Amino acid sequence: MNRHQHILAALLFLVGALPTWAQENPTFSEHIAPIIYSKCTPCHRTGEIAPFPLVTYADVAQRSLTIAYVTQMRTMPPWKPVHGYGEFLGDRSLSDEQIALIDRWVKNGAQEGDASKTPPPPTFPSGSQLGVPDLVLEMNEQWNIEDNYKDVYRYFVIPTNALETRPVAALEFRPGNPKVVHHVLYFQDTTGTARQKDAADPQAGYSGFGDPGFESVSSFLGWVPGAQQRFYPPTIGATMYKGSDLVLQIHYAPSETKETDRSRVNVFFQKNTDIREIQQTQLTPLQLPKGQSFIIPANSTKTFSTQFTIPLNVSILGVAPHMHLLGRKAHAYAVTPTADTIELVKIDDWDFHWQGGYAFKHMVRVPKGSVLHYDAEYDNTVNNPENPNDPPKLVRWGESTTDEMLLCYFFWLPYQPGDETMAMETTTSVTEEQTVAVPAVLAPNPAHGGTQLTFVVGLPTRVNIDVVDAMGAVVADVATNALFESGQHILPINVQSFARGAYFVRMRMNGSITSMPLMID
Repeated sequence: MNRHQHILAALLFLVGALPTWAQENPTFSEHIAPIIYSKCTPCHRTGEIAPFPLVTYADVAQRSLTIAYVTQMRTMPPWKPVHGYGEFLGDRSLSDEQIALIDRWVKNGAQEGDASKTPPPPTFPSGSQLGVPDLVLEMNEQWNIEDNYKDVYRYFVIPTNALETRPVAALEFRPGNPKVVHHVLYFQDTTGTARQKDAADPQAGYSGFGDPGFESVSSFLGWVPGAQQRFYPPTIGATMYKGSDLVLQIHYAPSETKETDRSRVNVFFQKNTDIREIQQTQLTPLQLPKGQSFIIPANSTKTFSTQFTIPLNVSILGVAPHMHLLGRKAHAYAVTPTADTIELVKIDDWDFHWQGGYAFKHMVRVPKGSVLHYDAEYDNTVNNPENPNDPPKLVRWGESTTDEMLLCYFFWLPYQPGDETMAMETTTSVTEEQTVAVPAVLAPNPAHGGTQLTFVVGLPTRVNIDVVDAMGAVVADVATNALFESGQHILPINVQSFARGAYFVRMRMNGSITSMPLMID
């Protein structure tokens, strides 16, 4: 926030009338700390990319006016998708009620309240959020970040040395220097092209922005700070190919100090080799109407609309729109053969610095013959503060930051019955205190003859697992005081003898109980 924004925020605070609801007296300890710890602290802590910590009451109270302003403006926490146009994992946005609560707290003096009621700040693991990895891939060389306050985009090639092709359950990026690593995209190369480009560049890795220079053979999502990294459900995954190279495109944020980075990726393989492999398609200028070119004249705003007819029933797992600095709005959706509209993602205030991929909480079924749409709006005028050209210039497709792109990725599977109800939220962080990453995942759900429970143990622990009916009666014991070692576990649950209806699978460990609904058809 600049000086003028601080002054505006102060004026809004001083002259704002206090309505009746603002006379309530929320406190940091009971009302504000849970919001800050959930939505802000993952990035606003020592060593992370945010410029200041928000961990203690003193941290938050010192910047309370700024927090009230940026949350009301919805610039923080950074979350661009418009609500109602897709339900995504890892939603960092605040509800209207949470924003009003923060505003009310600030206007009433940002009181701490009873400090003994403040929940403990979250703790964050130093090695892995997901447990013990099967493979660790680290950058071969250190990258040096200059103190020139410039964005840097760099590709780093990491040989996997994979002796066989295996399905991947999760890729977990661990930034070597969280202060400067802004976001990461994953690619996989089996052609040797990335190695050649690396060898031709005298520095570590090779320079590039949008296109790595080869066709990635697998569809991996990327990483942004604060993002919760998760396992795929046990029947779904990407593929790591024998002898392939994992290529990381890392965006280093502007820095005023010299920094170094040597990041790594933890790889977790699926225990089940019979998986459904995630596929990818994209809408680009090649799908523009015939005769239309991707050109943005100077001093103009322009909207481009791409289309693609889906040749089979699909389940969409995620979507990732992409533009550069001229981008203003993005909208992806599908229109079915019966003229129904299926919303996928909508962004009304595109920010090049906060782009990413968005994974759905539940896969979205799109029927065969539907038309996939991606509409993107660009502002190549002096009214766009991000315009890299002054005065504005004609802009075409290109890899440079000052060029533009029209691109939207869609990650999908051929549809299978039950995809819509499969929960994609599979794990939360594993901390020093947590031994089991929950919520776990049940699939398939609804179940017929059987289902599988997948969960991750961060530290060895004993777990009790049973199934209860809607009245709370135990109908099956799955595990009794069973010791589970660190890592991912998949337990089959036979439900063949169960009557149709609603049940719950309970996990009990270290005094805590987690219940997951299970439907039997």
